[in-house]
Amino acid sequence: MALRKRIVARPRARRPPTEPLVPLTATYRMVRVAGAFLLLVLLTSPGASASDPGAAPASAALAASVSETPDAVRLRIQALGDVEPGSVEVRFAGRKAVVLARDAEGRAIRSQPLRLPEPVVEEGSSADYDADGALVITLRKQATAQDAGPTGDAEAAAR
Repeated sequence: MALRKRIVARPRARRPPTEPLVPLTATYRMVRVAGAFLLLVLLTSPGASASDPGAAPASAALAASVSETPDAVRLRIQALGDVEPGSVEVRFAGRKAVVLARDAEGRAIRSQPLRLPEPVVEEGSSADYDADGALVITLRKQATAQDAGPTGDAEAAAR
């Protein structure tokens, strides 16, 4: 006679659920959406991380404007904040100009690109400060063939 053990399920016994309370595909989708939202917030936040020293905002800015007289073009450069003395530089490319400088911490700062009304010549330029402390650079306009005068000398007009 062999003893057989009979396993009887008790009606009150708790069985582990065979299905999760929330479907796994829905949980995975929520995690992906939450991760994408977090990434969006981190990418668009204005603050910089402590591990990225170059991302800190500059402590200075440059405001530049252009005006014109009959024979010259004037650039007015206002430094806002701590700009390193002697670091202001104006670069020209055709009829465009940009002002570059360094702030007190040595970070590069620049103005918005400026469009000059006429081509200019760097020779014979002058610089001075106005009453507000802004640097004013006066540049001579480039002479054209019409400005050379009616001398009849084609070589002089080409210069």
